[in-house]
This record gives sequence, structure tokens and C-alpha cells, in this order.
Amino acid sequence: MPYIAVLIGGGMGAAARYGSSRLITTLWVRPFPLGTFCVNALGSFMIGFLFQTFESSRVPGVIRGELRLLLITGFLGGYTTFSSYALETIRLFSAGQVKQGLLNIVVNNLAALVLAGLGMGLSKAMIR
Repeated sequence: MPYIAVLIGGGMGAAARYGSSRLITTLWVRPFPLGTFCVNALGSFMIGFLFQTFESSRVPGVIRGELRLLLITGFLGGYTTFSSYALETIRLFSAGQVKQGLLNIVVNNLAALVLAGLGMGLSKAMIR
């Protein structure tokens, strides 16, 4: 059952990533890869929120474990795109867009850390 949860969540996450990135990319036509940034930022917030929620949850362990696999390992594993982020950063540097490449590194990493922490904080506040 754990593999099925990861498989289903991963497929849903990959489809959500594709849709989100395409939508943002059609609205933002600039050299900076905003679609990937938005997916990574939202995914970072969601992983912080879900992690803290599962850590603080009173849901029975078996159900909590399966949901965690479905949502965190599966969905967010399929949704977040740090491999795309790495490739896009290298492509920016290769194209001579050094400032855009450095901006991509700083913005993606800082936003991921801040939003994961905010997600954890929101979960703690809601559980109290």
C-alpha cells in the first residue's frame, strides 16, 4: 500500500506541476523562470505545513503514515521541481545571463527556507 500512495500522489503532483508551470509561463514571458520558482515556493510552504501538521496530528499512525506518503513523498515529490531549477540555472549561466542565474539561486533557496518555516508556523498556530 505505501508504494501505491506514493505512486498516486506523485502522478497528481507531476500533473499539478505541469499545469502550474504552463499557466505561469504563459502569463510571464521573461528570462527569469517564474513558473519553477512559484512551484518550488508553494511546494516548500506546503511541505512545511504538512510536515508540522503530521508531527502534531492526533490521527492514528497507520492513516497518518499513508497520508504522509501520499502527500509529502508522493504529491510534493512530484510537484516540486528542484531538478528543473538546477537545469534552468545552468542554462541561464550558459546563456551569459549571470545576474539572472544568481538571482534564481538566491530567490529559490531563500523562498524555500522561509516558506517551509511559515508553513510549519501556520500549522502550529492552527493546531493550538
